[in-house]
Amino acid sequence: MTDKHYTIGMAGHIDHGKTTLTKALTGVDTDRLKEEKERQISIELGYAPLKMADGSLLSIIDVPGHERFIRQMIAGVSGIDLVILVVAADEGVMPQTREHLEIVKFLQIQKGIIAITKKDKVEEEFLELVKEEIMDELEGSVFQHAPVVFIDSTKNIGIDELKATILDQVNNITVKQESGEFRLPIDQVFSIKGQGTVVRGTIMEGLIRTDDELQILPSGVPVKARQLQVHSKMVEKAMAGQRVAVNLPNISAEDINRGDVLVHSQTYEPTDVIDVSLKFIKKLQYPIKQRSIVKVHIGTAEVMGKIIFFDRNEINDSGEEVLCQLRLDEKITAKRGDKLIIRRPTPVETVGGGWVIQAKGSKYKFGQNTIQTLQKVKEGSPEERVYQVLINRKLLEMNELQKETGLSQKELDSLLEAGKLIQITDHFFSGLEDVKATLQQVLNYIHDFHKHNPLKAGVAKAEILSHFSNSIPRNLVEFALKSLQDEGKIMRHESLLFDADFNPHFPPSWKKRMEQVVSRLEEGGLSPQPYSEYGRDAGLPEKELRELQHYLIKQKRMYALDDKYLVSVKHVDNSIRELKKIYPEKLELSGVKERLGLSRKYLIPFMELLDTLQITKREDSVRYWI
Repeated sequence: MTDKHYTIGMAGHIDHGKTTLTKALTGVDTDRLKEEKERQISIELGYAPLKMADGSLLSIIDVPGHERFIRQMIAGVSGIDLVILVVAADEGVMPQTREHLEIVKFLQIQKGIIAITKKDKVEEEFLELVKEEIMDELEGSVFQHAPVVFIDSTKNIGIDELKATILDQVNNITVKQESGEFRLPIDQVFSIKGQGTVVRGTIMEGLIRTDDELQILPSGVPVKARQLQVHSKMVEKAMAGQRVAVNLPNISAEDINRGDVLVHSQTYEPTDVIDVSLKFIKKLQYPIKQRSIVKVHIGTAEVMGKIIFFDRNEINDSGEEVLCQLRLDEKITAKRGDKLIIRRPTPVETVGGGWVIQAKGSKYKFGQNTIQTLQKVKEGSPEERVYQVLINRKLLEMNELQKETGLSQKELDSLLEAGKLIQITDHFFSGLEDVKATLQQVLNYIHDFHKHNPLKAGVAKAEILSHFSNSIPRNLVEFALKSLQDEGKIMRHESLLFDADFNPHFPPSWKKRMEQVVSRLEEGGLSPQPYSEYGRDAGLPEKELRELQHYLIKQKRMYALDDKYLVSVKHVDNSIRELKKIYPEKLELSGVKERLGLSRKYLIPFMELLDTLQITKREDSVRYWI
């Protein structure tokens, strides 16, 4: 178990023997340490190492003061795996004990041990009665089935039993993972002459190594870990669950505050609006009203803010879960799942606690629609959380997805492997549902284009991109177009895209009139009337006539003789074959005029058409076949 790291928190009323018990367990007098001037990097004041029989090293938080307890309990929440509730045999459960119980409940710490101290103050025959009274008080809490150990710290009675009980309890606690993105909430900052600035805290997730490049949030200042120390010993790395001291050169202690967070990457982003799931104590002194000012304890940060309800205007006596929002006066660094406590600043009392369901909240309207949305966010699977984040954004980089969803890289990689998250470009990703929706929207647009423009061979890619420019990111539309082509659902010819099964055709409503125009053009041969006259005679509107012209030329049914006349491709081809037979080497205007019977109005444009089609090449007044 030497690679496992656990932190034990001491809770209980003032003067019930927490500090004395810590000394009996660890040999460290934490009160003495608090008064002692530090000369080197060491574990934080109030923290003491507990070496177990199997060689593992645990950390004990000794928090003798009321306010200090709340800060440390929340500051080390990810590190606190087990709470020892210290209750003096001669006093029993007291008011501060009850508040600590509420905090343990709100922070969802599941493992506990009851240490009944000062057993020497009570007659032996009354100890079981004391235990029963205490257990009655703890009914309904995490401690209702917790093991109980009687302690006399001054005489070392019960200490070995307590150590064995601790070991038994932590053996059933899931080991924290090193794989997460490193995060260290800072709970102490100081300077050491000759070494510089040192920060301390309990690693919430991930690991840190000597010489790692890091960042202080929310300021964003880059720093480097020169030295690491765990329980007064230099180490090369430290991991989730461990108390660590980090030496940071080239930064002043004045530039770092308690509540700041030391991180590795850009995964975490400071926020001042968090969506939360809260529960409140059942007996509030006063109701908590809409937009009430509260003090929020999260990580090592303590910030003031306002509570925003979306389905009520106040909380009085309620044990139900409330989905709401906290708008903070300062930025914090948080992620989904982080636990928090809220306290009323005056009169001072702990009023509730819960967890972050979304670390970057937005402004929402009051009403059940918002509650339903928050409920989906709260209950959402990784896939659903990605979907919710991408509803409006459509495309995000991987580090942004981590920030917005609170998912780990491993969880996002799993979504990629499962095809629920799609890589759109080298850097941008989108959700499967967004990609599907975009594919369908693009396909529908092309379908619709064909429906309204049946004469056109297809739609230009630039036109599609322009159409979606205000609603869908360009990269996502381009991805959709490529995917549709790869799937064979659309095809491309030059710059035009079209449905795979589409063929340009006359629109049903104008089919007969267009056929009439085409028939008259065919009849006109190489000496047609102006194209506009055919349209006018057929009763074809100018727009449709213009589109028919483009269609006939694109479909290679007609050539534009000039800007007024169209001639049938069939007639031109027949004339070329005839001319080649009679004039196998070269053409002269007089010969062509005589053979085809064309007036000069049509002859010159016809000859220039042959040049344009690269069928002939002109040299002075003679043309040669190419």
